[in-house]
Amino acid sequence: MELSRQQIRTIMYYEFRNKLCGTECHQKMCESLGINSASYDTVKVWFLKFKAVNFDIEYEPRSGRPIEVDCEQLNQIIDQDRNVSTRTIALELDICQK
Repeated sequence: MELSRQQIRTIMYYEFRNKLCGTECHQKMCESLGINSASYDTVKVWFLKFKAVNFDIEYEPRSGRPIEVDCEQLNQIIDQDRNVSTRTIALELDICQK
């Protein structure tokens, strides 16, 4: 059974509220949900958030996330000129190129 990220975060929050440390929570999750349920680093980051009284387990947009692009418009730009630069594509689609 595959759990969503939000469900895994809810489990981590539950264990945090039950006074478990990050290491114990990770070990318990690996035993019950499987080794790939969450990495130790993920548990550690979330426990630090919980300790900082940030209990929001919802998705938070952040830099580095993929930008949604109109694929049809992208295909049209590339079909017009196969040698178009990524800079030109970024300008035409009004997206940031880093």
